[in-house]
Amino acid sequence: MTYFTTNQNCSKGFSLVETLVAIAILLIIIVGPMSIATNSANSTSFANQQVMAYFLAQEGLELAQKGRDDFLLNGFNNNNDEGSNIAWDDFTTGTVFSDCFGGDVCGLEIEEGPNGDIQVIDCSNVTDCRLHLTTATNERSQYTYDSSGEITDFTRVVTMEEISSNKDVLVTSEVSWRTGNQVAVQSTTATTYLYNVYGR
Repeated sequence: MTYFTTNQNCSKGFSLVETLVAIAILLIIIVGPMSIATNSANSTSFANQQVMAYFLAQEGLELAQKGRDDFLLNGFNNNNDEGSNIAWDDFTTGTVFSDCFGGDVCGLEIEEGPNGDIQVIDCSNVTDCRLHLTTATNERSQYTYDSSGEITDFTRVVTMEEISSNKDVLVTSEVSWRTGNQVAVQSTTATTYLYNVYGR
């Protein structure tokens, strides 16, 4: 009589619990570095926008200073003892910068042309002061209020306040923007004082 024996050598597989644990560990290993990389990219983008906003705010102050200098140098060239004081009065109370004084907000940019005069934009509607990126190579500034360029996230407004008659003006340049899907609007502000440097 012949007896047959069966070999009970069954290979074991992974249980459901072992599979779930392995998937969880794999997800932790993959998702951790990916979230770190994503957060790092977002932080870099935000830092880049902060730096850009600061330089745009600083440019707003420099444009205001150029506007003051243009008025004062014209008055100084009048060869008239009161020329610079008249020019200062024109700067602070005249019609050119009237949209910037008295609690109003304005936008400033350099006009295209040979003289490079300062152009004042009325920003009573803040959307009018959204900055656009120009691709033209002959422009004086890359960021302008000209809506023909590519719209950016940045809005720049400038305010001027005469602190003391015929002496100094406080200039505030504020740039605001929204980063990614953040609800809160970010902003940076730069301030300076402009003086009647040729006043007598």
